Amino acid sequence: MTQLIKSKIAISAEINQKIEKVGYDSGFSTVSVIAIDELKTLTSLPRNYTKYLNSNMVGDMTYLKKKLRYFHRPNEILPNVKSAIVVAMNYLNQSSKQDWQKAELKKLDSSDTGYVSIYARGRDYHKVLKKNLKSFANKISMIIGEFGHRACVDTVPIFEIELAVLGGIGWRGKNTLLINKDNGSIFFLGVLLVDYPLQSKKKITTDHCGTCTACLDICPTKAFLGPYRLNPTRCISYLTIEHKGIIPTELRPLIGNRIYGCDDCQLVCPWNKFAKVAKLSDFDVRNGLDNAELVYLFSWSEAEFRERHAGSSILRIGYQQWLRNIAVALGNVASSKNGNRDSSENYKDDSKEKIIFLLKKRISESSNLVGVHASWALRQYDSKV
Repeated sequence: MTQLIKSKIAISAEINQKIEKVGYDSGFSTVSVIAIDELKTLTSLPRNYTKYLNSNMVGDMTYLKKKLRYFHRPNEILPNVKSAIVVAMNYLNQSSKQDWQKAELKKLDSSDTGYVSIYARGRDYHKVLKKNLKSFANKISMIIGEFGHRACVDTVPIFEIELAVLGGIGWRGKNTLLINKDNGSIFFLGVLLVDYPLQSKKKITTDHCGTCTACLDICPTKAFLGPYRLNPTRCISYLTIEHKGIIPTELRPLIGNRIYGCDDCQLVCPWNKFAKVAKLSDFDVRNGLDNAELVYLFSWSEAEFRERHAGSSILRIGYQQWLRNIAVALGNVASSKNGNRDSSENYKDDSKEKIIFLLKKRISESSNLVGVHASWALRQYDSKV
């Protein structure tokens, strides 16, 4: 009997090893196999998550309410689900230099250009991960035979970070993101749910944030209530992407030139000095979004917006939100330039006139959502005259 158990364990370990190998071959940097029953060990999660949902901090992210139901009933995501294979995929574009964190932080001081979060400068990660997860599943079938599966990115209501922690991929950092000792936090997570019984391999990774609070200290809007506690409704990523309405007036100056997402808490994280460049070219920069001028982006027509962001995650916010975000950034140009005239050689009168012209144009031609923010931006220039 003992020999039989040892044999089964050896076979399971061999299967896991083969799955990991084909996972790396499919473009993933980390692969971890977890029995779905491991979720039951997270006994405090339902209570803590319910408390979070009741805190009135989810804003427009009402879809988060679905996750708890599927925590208790994973079979409703995939019938007869037995295991989860969690993967990580690095997304730092291939042209990034060793000092990429410093270079990105410097871009936040350039108010003439718009800052787009690193993850969104290339192809939509939902498309890339799903494609690679499906290819991964096909390769796994060569190992264990045909099986039922579902490829999940963050559009499926599962607790992917908790699964990743259980699988030893990393720990949840003080900025609430998953951190890996070898890859930092510049990676996407994906999950392949399968109806085949696999044995869990790795154990939970302990927290390695120590006494560091760099991520909490740098947040422009002070969105962190403390370590591991984020108020999403103050987070710039939420405000520029998830939030569909009017951005609170008091938060607009704090957004700076960030027009889609925010990387600040990752740019100062010491562990991200170990971030690796992506294996895939899908995450290479498109449309010059790593250094594009705000005036240029604000002048796009809706047709240009759709054409240039085809295949990009930015497309999901829509044209009006895109203009809203840029209008706020342009309003902040006035504050930064007028507040520090000596360091703004490129800020000429014709640049200011063009910005004002475009803002007025958007007020008269665009939706109320854009008009409110463009009017606010215009007032920033009027107040500096």
